[in-house]
Amino acid sequence: VVLIHDVDKLSAKPKVKSILQAAGIKSSIVLVLREKARIIGFLGLDSVTTKRKWPREYTSLLNAAQKIFISAFVKSESEKILDDERDLLSVTLNSIQEGVISVNNDDSKIGIFNKAAEEITGYKKEEVLGKKWTEILKVYKVKNKRKEIIQGEYLDSFITENGNDYYGLQTKDGNNKIVSFTISPAQFALHKPGMVIVIKDITESKKAEEEIRYLSYYDSLTGLINRTYFEKQLLKIDRGKNLPLSIIMADCNGLKIVNDAFGHDEGDRLLVHAANVLKKVCRKEDIVARIGGDEFAIILPRLGQEKAYAVFQKIKEYCAEEKDLLVVPSLAMGIATKTDRDEDINKILKKAEDRMYSAKLSENKSMRSSIVLSLRKTLEEKTHETEEHCSRLRVLSTELGKRMGLNDSFLTELSLLAHLHDIGKIATPDSILNKPGQLTEEEWEVMKKHSEAGYRIAVSSPELAFIADFILSHHERWDGSGYPQKLKRYQIPLQSRIIAVVDAYDAMTNPRVYRQKVLTKEEALAELERCAGSQFDPAIVKVFLEMSAEMS
Repeated sequence: VVLIHDVDKLSAKPKVKSILQAAGIKSSIVLVLREKARIIGFLGLDSVTTKRKWPREYTSLLNAAQKIFISAFVKSESEKILDDERDLLSVTLNSIQEGVISVNNDDSKIGIFNKAAEEITGYKKEEVLGKKWTEILKVYKVKNKRKEIIQGEYLDSFITENGNDYYGLQTKDGNNKIVSFTISPAQFALHKPGMVIVIKDITESKKAEEEIRYLSYYDSLTGLINRTYFEKQLLKIDRGKNLPLSIIMADCNGLKIVNDAFGHDEGDRLLVHAANVLKKVCRKEDIVARIGGDEFAIILPRLGQEKAYAVFQKIKEYCAEEKDLLVVPSLAMGIATKTDRDEDINKILKKAEDRMYSAKLSENKSMRSSIVLSLRKTLEEKTHETEEHCSRLRVLSTELGKRMGLNDSFLTELSLLAHLHDIGKIATPDSILNKPGQLTEEEWEVMKKHSEAGYRIAVSSPELAFIADFILSHHERWDGSGYPQKLKRYQIPLQSRIIAVVDAYDAMTNPRVYRQKVLTKEEALAELERCAGSQFDPAIVKVFLEMSAEMS
């Protein structure tokens, strides 16, 4: 306690004297307020009227007041600490991504519900506080397609027993999310038991996992399982209870020709259609896989050779019914059946594969011919290029070849070339093929690609490979200004030089979509003569002019 009976008698040096005098204080009694070793303030009484001695009672009064003030201070500071801790807890809870929910064990009512819990469940904090948590969290087993909600008293034990497994959660607005739960026991105020539920939204991560799993086991184009998954399923299904077990191996015929003729998009359509046919024909328990670029495999549990052959026939029938594709699809297939438990399933698979390859060899020639005919038919539809045009070219080119003294083998090549020289136009957009008037520079560059497309089609078919170079070169010019290789003079195959002359003559004397004006025979012959030595082989033009004169 500091007692100042007379302020005027204080030493002049301390500033205390001047401060007290300025305030009009004549005497004072002051008590230092301490909370443990810390000074937290001062408590005192001042006399502004008289100088006085302070009785002992005032000291007792101040001591009593000191206890009250210190007690109030400590309580206030504790409350501030509690408020700060409460604020820190609130900020922390609302900043984490997991939903946090506290629940009292006595009544199962919710006490804490952070922002993440709001976002995950769709409920606002105000809607759920004081409600039972089992009314808010509508949880179901993800693998249960019926999405049956796990009710009330079973939910706690269900989640606890299943640990960190994942579940479906139905939100307030009826949407579904994939979540993981953690439930931990806790003690709240007054030692009341409860639990803290932590919910994590793992919907996106589960989707990513499923996508990765899908890519690992499924073919992205057809949706069928891939070879890796097929081999796992084959081992899994190779059980005595599944005997007889049949396997069909299938290969999509003509895929390379289709890719070369129409591009890979059309080839993909062919594969997708083949896959859809297989899925349509097969039973739910059958396993259908794409195990290679153009190869498929089917596992038929509890199906013998005879019934497997019926599936085989149905696949062929369904393929033949397809009308929307540019090329009618066809599958070369082989069947093998396991009837004895001790048979090696891989040998059965190999047997089916060998039979498939044998079928492919026997069917290939007719299949390729069928595809070429289909391409030719489609080309006629796309370009309005009639059979009459091809017939005229065949007659003119073979007659010209005879007059040039060419042998029968050469004449056969000319006849086939007359029909298929423009087969590459099958890959040219209709908008360019049938555009009336002149093509733009960009369109012309696209049009010029048809020679290369035709070459690729011919090369992919052994029956046509021998005319592939002639197709590639039929737009080359004698002076080297043609396309695609800018060959000149005798670098250009003779067959291509002959077709170039007769095709130009027929084009000039018959209507074309890009030019309605038709030249007379004399005008067309004069144009050929004018272009001899630049566009055309002059020797061939000379023979053609002589032939035309004799034929007229």
